[in-house]
Amino acid sequence: MYSPKLEIALSPCPNDVFIVAALMLKKVFTFLDLIFILEDIETLNQLALKNKVPVIKASFAIWKNLYQNYQLLEVGCALGFGVGPVLVGTRNYWLEEFPYLKIGIPGVHTTAHFLFNFFYPGYIKKIFLPYHQIIPALIKKEIDLGILIHESRFVFSEYNLTFILDLGKFWEDKTGAPVPLGGFFIKRDLPLEIKIEILRLFKRSLLWAKEHEKEVFPLLKKYAQEIKEEVIKTHLITYVNENTIKLKDEGYKALRVLTQFLNIEEELNNLILGEEKE
Repeated sequence: MYSPKLEIALSPCPNDVFIVAALMLKKVFTFLDLIFILEDIETLNQLALKNKVPVIKASFAIWKNLYQNYQLLEVGCALGFGVGPVLVGTRNYWLEEFPYLKIGIPGVHTTAHFLFNFFYPGYIKKIFLPYHQIIPALIKKEIDLGILIHESRFVFSEYNLTFILDLGKFWEDKTGAPVPLGGFFIKRDLPLEIKIEILRLFKRSLLWAKEHEKEVFPLLKKYAQEIKEEVIKTHLITYVNENTIKLKDEGYKALRVLTQFLNIEEELNNLILGEEKE
């Protein structure tokens, strides 16, 4: 029997892999032939902007450039309180020093970059690097500041780096809303049968992973930048929450605030593929 091929692109960070682990391990049946592409978040954003992949993880910061071609899946979002990127430095720096400093940012299109601009709209020399290269660049003093996401935000103190600001908390304090980091997007022009199947698969995969964490951990370690089990567990506790399983009121509030910032005038119901669309 013919199985339609479908590409799913995601980052190698533990929360993304956790969401689709059951699909990668073939623990959930589907009539689709799924092909997984793992890339850093900035590469994913560039692929999404070019409308290249049917299902793709992307930063919410570029939502305005995606929504005409993609819908957001109701399952798989990374958002919430206490999940934002952190700003660290080789030492403590004052805002007055920023114009004379270099900062490492994990991609021009990332939500991390968006949140930094929200905090500091002034001049600073920006160096765009894959997220896992920012701590090494700080250690080598190639940059003075760095924005850390994924696993690196949990381990920077081990490298004698100085915490400067939680960019997510800054957003939370200013907006009263959770931080919307990113989500999985699906092409609008896919057949409805396939879109419904992907939504079903993501839900089943996530629920299976939560019930079989021991089986999932080897897969997470295979792709993670930080392979210590306690770091991966902290990562999952932080980024896989109730809004990942299905967007709740808190999640919708975060997205509503963000769409206002991004000047997206569409109703959320038209932007999101959820159960009510099945």
